[in-house]
Amino acid sequence: MLSATTVAGDSRAMWTVMVYIDADNNLEPFGISNLQMLESVGSSANVKFVVLMDTYSGPAYLRLVTKTDQKQVAWGEVDMANPATMAKFIQEAKRIAPAERYAFVSWDHGAGWRGLNWDDTTELQTGASAYMDMKELRTAIVDGGVVFDVFAFDQCLMAQPEVAYQLDGWVKYAVFSEETIYGQGFPYDVIASDLVAQPGLDGVGLSKLIVNDFAHYYNSLTWANDWTISAFDMNYMDDLTSAVKALATSSLAVIDTYRSQFKNDLVGSLNYYYHYYSDLEGYAIHVAEDKAIKDPAVTDAARKVISAIDGGIVLTVNSKHNLDSHGISIYFPSYKSSLYGYKAAYENVPFAIESGWLDFLKAFAASK
Repeated sequence: MLSATTVAGDSRAMWTVMVYIDADNNLEPFGISNLQMLESVGSSANVKFVVLMDTYSGPAYLRLVTKTDQKQVAWGEVDMANPATMAKFIQEAKRIAPAERYAFVSWDHGAGWRGLNWDDTTELQTGASAYMDMKELRTAIVDGGVVFDVFAFDQCLMAQPEVAYQLDGWVKYAVFSEETIYGQGFPYDVIASDLVAQPGLDGVGLSKLIVNDFAHYYNSLTWANDWTISAFDMNYMDDLTSAVKALATSSLAVIDTYRSQFKNDLVGSLNYYYHYYSDLEGYAIHVAEDKAIKDPAVTDAARKVISAIDGGIVLTVNSKHNLDSHGISIYFPSYKSSLYGYKAAYENVPFAIESGWLDFLKAFAASK
């Protein structure tokens, strides 16, 4: 067992960054590569990197990342999709590396509100798909008991209000992508080096650092031309939820009158790998500027959505294929059924229920 004294020394670090690497699937080679990037920098007196690493080829281990003399403890085979595993990791990382500020990186496949952290070994053992849904993400964070200055998703498609809503009250800044993230993931060596060199950064500073380092790395790769990355101030989560609720409620009230206009405005908005994930502000801009929509409640609500996103997004950088991205996408299927249609699982997503977006979508996607 690693002791807090052995790992962290007698004083608290300025930052502890917890990296939850769920490589128990086809991403294993990338997980190993990303860990090696962290190891090339290692922890310092002021910045500690603590990793829980689970691979498909072997059991999990907890490691304080250093350049030499790796300190690690075996955890055996764990289910990375289980919120109890994430919660235990958070608690243990805080115990062995207490700090003034905490950051968390969730690493694996991601699918926005549809889930994250797939564990193939657990799926083989149980015969059922093993992943973490939105309610389980919330459970993991709450049970972990740490308020994070930064919570970053090195996972595809996670920049959604449906996801950010689950962080509310426990995270100050979220970093995530509207689009897929390449297998290479975050440039961990660069991010780690920059944080070690600037340990006095606060949450917004680290969020911007991650966004800028990510963008610089992928801009340097000529083939990487389809990506987004953004940082969101969680102080704006209530404003965003209220604004989406106003847009959903006002739009639902006039759905029979303006269905075709809403569909046209959606078509004009940028979408992503899942075609039913659409840039939320882009849609709101189209609605607010749509001269055919005469209802002032809808127009005003659309402007409130724009304001909430503009206020909350502290930085967003996009590749040339995603220049019209504004940092937050939302689930927006056009049809009740079909591959790209409405999915019943959305009815279990807390943001969808609280914001009224679920009720609007049911009506919006009811017919072609």
